[in-house]
Amino acid sequence: MLELNRDTLEFLTPYPADDLPEISGGWEEKEFTVLERVFRLIRPANPDALLDDPEVLKANVADNYMPYWGYLWPTSLDMSKAILSANLPAGLSTLEVGAGIGLAGLAGLAAGLDVIFTDYDRTSVRLALSNAVLNGFPSARGAFLDWRQAPDLEFPLILGCDVIYEKANHEPILNVIEHMLAPDGECWLADPGRHTVEAFLALAKSRGYKIGRKQVVREPFPTRPDGMTDIWIVTK
Repeated sequence: MLELNRDTLEFLTPYPADDLPEISGGWEEKEFTVLERVFRLIRPANPDALLDDPEVLKANVADNYMPYWGYLWPTSLDMSKAILSANLPAGLSTLEVGAGIGLAGLAGLAAGLDVIFTDYDRTSVRLALSNAVLNGFPSARGAFLDWRQAPDLEFPLILGCDVIYEKANHEPILNVIEHMLAPDGECWLADPGRHTVEAFLALAKSRGYKIGRKQVVREPFPTRPDGMTDIWIVTK
């Protein structure tokens, strides 16, 4: 387990199971199955309702914040599938960026990885940790992380699902990779084939990073067609 302290990351605690904060639209619990592994997830029942929350609107004006954490992004199912089938080393120190409700990180924990959930929204991190407890991982760790101010900590594996769909995120994500990816590590970025990915790959290559690619057959999910999800592997 990578030894960290509060001088490098702001660690957070899970919500008590019977004391979730009030949010617009309320909460729900749902099960998702990936490669026969069942994950129980607490998540916002109506993520769109968060968009009208006064605090969210205030944060959006101040820092262009959006409550994307409240959605289950479909690529997290595909990333989970890739993790569970990859035979990664047990105990591998792993950083999940943009953890959201925590599915990919939970898959990492189920695969024996030492995962730290991170997100720019503290509610997201605390919820991901609550989901970790719900799925039998009470010792999981999670921390607040601003990609623009990434600390100098090295992880051999970094995971991110649907985090490069906006060009405004490309520089911050590369900043995380620069500061937090171990010299011989890999950053896995799941993307469903959005048009912005080529701009990210070009920028990463211009910085000297190497790019690999694996493809995963998409897990079933309402509203999206069958096909393949790309997992781009960035290395130094």
